[in-house]
Amino acid sequence: MNVGLATARFRLYAVSSIKQKRSIVKRLLADVQRRGPAFAACEVTDQDDLSRLTICVAHLSNDPRFTESVLTRLLSDFERGDGYEMAESRIESR
Repeated sequence: MNVGLATARFRLYAVSSIKQKRSIVKRLLADVQRRGPAFAACEVTDQDDLSRLTICVAHLSNDPRFTESVLTRLLSDFERGDGYEMAESRIESR
């Protein structure tokens, strides 16, 4: 089995409370969950920082090329959204 990890760091705009940040986190995590049971995601750092957000997404598959493909597509879908933009991202395979 191949495990792929995608880490995405976001800059948040016009977020003035943890509640607003959590709504963005909830939307991003729900988008990952809708993609199927082979995905898992969580917020990993910057939990109390209102201007930054880091999410890590794991994908499990037999084919490492497929894993990299779906994680790349996911990160491109995350590029820009309402109230945030992606500052950096990386994909690792194990």
